[in-house]
Amino acid sequence: MKQLIQNYKTGGMNKRRTNKQDLQAEIEWYNSGRFYIDSGHWTSHPLFASRERHWLSGEVEKIRFYGYLSRYISDRPYYQKAKVLIAPIGTGYEIKYLQGLYNQIHGIDISERALAQCPAHIVTKKANILQSGYMDESFDIIICPLFLHHVHKVGFSPFLAEYYRILRGGGALVIHEPSVLFPPSRLAYLLRFFMGNVTGLVKDERPIFPPDLTRDLKEVGFIRIQYRGLSFSHVRYPVFLQAINLLLDWPWRLLWPFKLFSNGIGWYCEKPGDKR
Repeated sequence: MKQLIQNYKTGGMNKRRTNKQDLQAEIEWYNSGRFYIDSGHWTSHPLFASRERHWLSGEVEKIRFYGYLSRYISDRPYYQKAKVLIAPIGTGYEIKYLQGLYNQIHGIDISERALAQCPAHIVTKKANILQSGYMDESFDIIICPLFLHHVHKVGFSPFLAEYYRILRGGGALVIHEPSVLFPPSRLAYLLRFFMGNVTGLVKDERPIFPPDLTRDLKEVGFIRIQYRGLSFSHVRYPVFLQAINLLLDWPWRLLWPFKLFSNGIGWYCEKPGDKR
């Protein structure tokens, strides 16, 4: 496995991925504080967007994502006393979903402004994930929330290899990403083509093809790989439609192949080794 990780670092197993992530663009995107609902564009009119719609859609996915994490690790020795890394951490907003699961929590991000807003008990680090600087096998749980769909140019494998390196044997890596197979995502792509980047996406940011991530997790060496659909809802759906969606999406978001067409998908996997 050490040789596999070294190959990823040197590019030997990912020759097609020669481009680097535009870190400055990511930082500028975050620092801008832009929120599409306040853009003034006609698509931000209450008929098409609102804070209620936006936050309801996002919260449902997060609640389900972290809820299943708790069940996934419930029989592990580190349950309720884990050393956790969120990479990237952002402002630390998501730690509320980890209540009762951790003993110590760390976060890494490239945005100094984001890290400054993290709760004081989070041990933060300003760095690129690919040069994290953490020691081998440092964490019981690593959480990658809505990040990999920003790094298509680099590819997923270099990041997964770094997560593997710093994860303890028996530890869990969990990933939350949007699926390109979600039907409205194709419509959104077409609308962006004609209307421009109304929502302020970073260049090259786009949903992922779920089988690609599952394949890369296997290639890096992760086991017990599971993935679950989190929601068929969307931030543009009216609240009443989202409520109906929540009542009807089970069991479709859990069954193959229907779960591949969810908006958000959660992946849960483990590094082989000691389950101390």
